[in-house]
Amino acid sequence: MTRAARGPDFGFVLAWVKRYWLAVWFAVISAMRLSVLITGEAGFDARLYLKATRAWLDGVDPWVFIDTQRFAAPPPTLIPLAPIAILPEQLGIAVMIVLATVGAVATVRILHLPWWWILFPPFLDAAWNGNPQNLLVPLILLGAGPLAVFLKIYAVVPVTLTLRWRALLVTAVLLAVTAPILPWASYIAQFGDLSDALATQSDGGLSATAIPWLIPVALIALLFVGRERAAWLAVPALWPTTQWYYSTLAVPALTPLAAAVIAFPAPGAAVLAAVIVAVQRRNVSVQRLVDDWRPDAPVLPSTAPGVPPTASRESRA
Repeated sequence: MTRAARGPDFGFVLAWVKRYWLAVWFAVISAMRLSVLITGEAGFDARLYLKATRAWLDGVDPWVFIDTQRFAAPPPTLIPLAPIAILPEQLGIAVMIVLATVGAVATVRILHLPWWWILFPPFLDAAWNGNPQNLLVPLILLGAGPLAVFLKIYAVVPVTLTLRWRALLVTAVLLAVTAPILPWASYIAQFGDLSDALATQSDGGLSATAIPWLIPVALIALLFVGRERAAWLAVPALWPTTQWYYSTLAVPALTPLAAAVIAFPAPGAAVLAAVIVAVQRRNVSVQRLVDDWRPDAPVLPSTAPGVPPTASRESRA
């Protein structure tokens, strides 16, 4: 008696797709981005940041250019980069790339995400360019919020909305102490030109500010996602002249579908991701909505479907 031939195991295929569809999506977009990046030299952002920092250390205006790209970050960014800027240029760039890569891996590990989240395209974009953006989430979650704010001033948004009061106090003190040695006067005097440079270099950005009618949509979505999630989504959704790598800041608040959307570098993608997170919480009552914004509201639940856990409240600083 011969055994009947078995057909393809569609159950296995469906289970595999259900488990890894987001990983495949990340990999496809990352491969497309990498195909563009490899035509240039790695570490462009690192080179620009370190050139600006060296100029400041030499007593020169730090708002420097490399080709048509201009350094336009607020002055506090210069301080944490100073120890790297004194290294030989190529070594400093390599250190920045390594730190950006470590930051991406640390984010995945701290949030207990599947290993393939390292393929999240904004992680790749920041790591290739040696941008310190990838360090923000792990620094904030591990209690080094002031360093995160100095690296990227908009990190103050998640630090504030996650109620890390000690970190805010330390940041305020450090900003006051370092103000005399930083080129704030030059920055303020050139603020208009620097803002225009950021807008040009980011093609208007990817947040709601690039499509003004999306601003109220973003605000409503952030209201409905709750304070803990809004803390991480606010900058990608609303900060002016956002670039693709800003989306790494949203990772602690993303659901799989929201992650798939925000992984694509399209204007308004972060707003749509926030809307998706809000819709997936559509059964939230008005009372729960109010409770979510209270100072004693619980942190993101590690058991929520598709929502990576954050650090416990006890670990905050």
